[in-house]
Amino acid sequence: MMQLFLYTSTLISSLIFIQMNHPLAMGLMLLIQTLQICLLTGLMAKSFWFSYILFLIFLGGMLVLFIYVTSLASNEMFSLSMKLTTICVMATAILMLISVFMDKSSTTCFMQNLEMQPF
Repeated sequence: MMQLFLYTSTLISSLIFIQMNHPLAMGLMLLIQTLQICLLTGLMAKSFWFSYILFLIFLGGMLVLFIYVTSLASNEMFSLSMKLTTICVMATAILMLISVFMDKSSTTCFMQNLEMQPF
């Protein structure tokens, strides 16, 4: 169930990333997407070491990028778009409705088949 939630939230955040126009908002969305991908990788591999290292390396790169972008776009105003807020709320509501009405037994069987098998 958690993997399905992470898959759909990654898809939603990718669609929201397209709508962004401020560089700092894009960086934040990229960081959120990386966190979601690292969580998915950790859940599939049954160990979070690889995803933890991946996230720390990416976070170090994002810190350098953050310093560069803030020096370039320091006076740009950050505003929330009503369209973007509506998309976020609708996507979250749809995701919650899907998780409530989903058949739990078929989802569990499906997710067990997707897990990585050890060598």
